[in-house]
Amino acid sequence: MAGAKKFQKFDQYSLRGKLRQEGFERWRYTFCASNKISGEERNFFIEMYLVNPVISPKVVVIAQKSRLALNENEIQYALAGTDSAIKGDTEIVVRPSYVVIKAGIYGMPAKQLNKFIPSSELFFSKNECSFKVGECTFAPNALFGAISVSAQELRVKPEIASDAGIMDWDLKFERQISCGMIHSGKDHSFVPYGIKTAFSGTVHFDGEEYIVTPRTSFGYSDKSWGQSLLKNYYHLSASKMTSIISGKSMVNSCFVIEGEYDGALKAFVNIDGHSFKIEKKSFFNRFTEIHDVNQMPANEDGDKIHWSMSIHKGKFVIDLDIMCRADEMLVRDYEIPQGKRTLLRVLGGGTGKGEIRIFKKNGKNLELLEHANIFDAMCEYGHFEEIGNTAISSDFEE
Repeated sequence: MAGAKKFQKFDQYSLRGKLRQEGFERWRYTFCASNKISGEERNFFIEMYLVNPVISPKVVVIAQKSRLALNENEIQYALAGTDSAIKGDTEIVVRPSYVVIKAGIYGMPAKQLNKFIPSSELFFSKNECSFKVGECTFAPNALFGAISVSAQELRVKPEIASDAGIMDWDLKFERQISCGMIHSGKDHSFVPYGIKTAFSGTVHFDGEEYIVTPRTSFGYSDKSWGQSLLKNYYHLSASKMTSIISGKSMVNSCFVIEGEYDGALKAFVNIDGHSFKIEKKSFFNRFTEIHDVNQMPANEDGDKIHWSMSIHKGKFVIDLDIMCRADEMLVRDYEIPQGKRTLLRVLGGGTGKGEIRIFKKNGKNLELLEHANIFDAMCEYGHFEEIGNTAISSDFEE
């Protein structure tokens, strides 16, 4: 609990000053639950994304719905059927303004629900450090809520980029392994202060009930905020691991990898006593890292996406390889605060599997300290996409 109190400041509302008209704040939670009847394990996520709350506090403004403002000459060109293109500088720059609750399930099938709510309906209690919006409450140790999206709503508002369905949740949680700020900057800050989070409670998804227990929830929580989203996005995190060396479950192990920040990643790795924090480089904090993500050739399991990363810090080397089936993933869209009909499109899944190896350098040799299997890893990759501009569309399609 001491660790939880240490990071209480991050439970506060972070959009102040200019960030209220050009900024975002995102809260994210992921966890595993078991179907009450079949026992099938599924991975869930719940998010709250707030963007530019003072621009349009009473009406949801989705920027990608913005239309072009044409001058008289351009109207005449269009009527005449000439090739004169609509110029980019004639577009009205509309910036988004709303709160969106994102919730869903990874695996087969993957499904997401998006509910947009005016920012004036978001209430923050400073004493309780809790947010309430619509039917949802986000508190420092509890999540309560329900959202639903109908097929009719999707026909009328396809821009909400949602599936049809119903989900509700009643959850308690405790952040068991926390990490302070990994990145703090003018444009973007990120704190994974619940790298290992124990959840308990129930979830209902499309009529099925799921039970969440602390020991098997393998939960995760983080928060990010600032003026801009990451143009190129890379994320890995997990707390469900088994040592290949000893065969035992690694109950006190977890990691998070996040980026890109100026082309590089930030990380916190805690593997049964071996703890590493990769932040800003300095004379006394030197390290190198390389990372990649690519699509693997299809096999009997279908298409897979492969994440790889290697960190060299001091006498230690950390190698990480994770793969996730493409048909168990989904694409989530986040409008950037600046609008411009630009989205951060994130391809993500919660069922990644792979391995982590930790070595210690002994002269020219490497001593293997730990080698573990990873299960139910959260794997994400994304970058900006301008609506209507296929030249910068995502490398991987949903």
